[in-house]
Amino acid sequence: MLFIRNLMSFRSLTMLGLVLNLFIMRPSALGERYTAIGVAIAPLLAAMYLFHTHRQKRFTTPGLRAETTSLLVLLAVYWLYVAPISIVHGRSQLDWTFYEMVTTAVIVLSYSAVLLDVNANRLFFRQLCTIVALLGLSSVVTELLTFWIGSKDGLYLFSLPIKGYADYTEDPRAATGAIYFPLSMLYSDYASGTVKFDRYCAFFREAGIYQAVACFCLVYEALTRRSRILMACMIGGILCAFSTLGVALLALSLGLLFTLSAGSRRRLLPRLIITCALVMMAWPVALYTPYIGIKDKARTHGASISDRSEAIDRSLASFANEPFGVGLFSGKEKNDGISLLAQISMIGLFGFACQVVMLSAWRPGTKPNWSKMGACAPLLITALFAQPIAGAPTVYVILLAYLPRLRQDAKDRPAALRVAREPAGGYASPARAPFVSIARSDDQIPRLNTIA
Repeated sequence: MLFIRNLMSFRSLTMLGLVLNLFIMRPSALGERYTAIGVAIAPLLAAMYLFHTHRQKRFTTPGLRAETTSLLVLLAVYWLYVAPISIVHGRSQLDWTFYEMVTTAVIVLSYSAVLLDVNANRLFFRQLCTIVALLGLSSVVTELLTFWIGSKDGLYLFSLPIKGYADYTEDPRAATGAIYFPLSMLYSDYASGTVKFDRYCAFFREAGIYQAVACFCLVYEALTRRSRILMACMIGGILCAFSTLGVALLALSLGLLFTLSAGSRRRLLPRLIITCALVMMAWPVALYTPYIGIKDKARTHGASISDRSEAIDRSLASFANEPFGVGLFSGKEKNDGISLLAQISMIGLFGFACQVVMLSAWRPGTKPNWSKMGACAPLLITALFAQPIAGAPTVYVILLAYLPRLRQDAKDRPAALRVAREPAGGYASPARAPFVSIARSDDQIPRLNTIA
């Protein structure tokens, strides 16, 4: 009964609403059509949550406060640079630029007001990880059922209209946005010779975007709740995306987890060496993976690679002439801005640097949070080379995640765990102490501060 009561509590339902709201904003599949609705819902849910909890004690930490403030400052500096150059050069679509700026401001401020509370932050990202894992499980189930019955046609449920994809085929069952039992969203069919795969994207705009978010959630889950079932579901979902970059980033994420869980300085060096070896293997894995590797993909689906490389080449050539940028949404050719490197001629070197710093989770003026930087690495790599997720509202919200700074010295762990089990700053029981299973630095439990 206590579990059901907690599940149906106002706090839990509000967090669930905020999580589901991410799936109607970019870079989700519905984001191109419904981001404006998400922008309206976010401040409403945030206001409801703050009003409901205004008489309750909510706790933050200096580390979380500093990271959130740094992200907000970086965003403000980025727009103070990009907005003027977009206006001055006169090449940008200013209505899109203004819409992007307003969307970013409303979403980030609304979510940050809620996620400054460490308990709300933990609950929000646990729910996000659970949903991402369940969508991954759905993809696995659909693939297995398709293999068993010989066709996915009997599993077809309905189709969602995805802007930019809906008119590419007359058969709704083969179009991006087709939903198959139990709840798997088709991205495309992938044929290589006599082998054919169904790629699922878990309600994100592209399969490559899902794999980046799933890799982040995989690392987050491993460093917090550590549910093996959910992590296995995420890995299955990543594999069912059949993304070339996704396979490499999965290997990278597992290697980073291996290093971050070292626990002591004595074990750190050998684990770091093994992780470096895994990182070095990421390129040959991406190159030679059967069917979806770059080598096979260049032969069967060369446009997927050439579109991105050509867009990056054009952007770098233009950047050489205009290093300060010519304005956001100023591209005139197909696939301009398809990745962060393909946007460098639009936002300039300074804007590019701001985006890289934000996506890397490195926050100037704060102590480096290596666990969070490791979790965000797949997002950064995907944004740099493959997908236009830099600047997307959902990605900015993910960057607000609260991850503990892991100690590398085992002798500090008992003290940290002991502090976590003692009432501190209003914690009345061990159940309310966040991340009690992980050793943490002194800016987390001992120095919790009331924010309401």
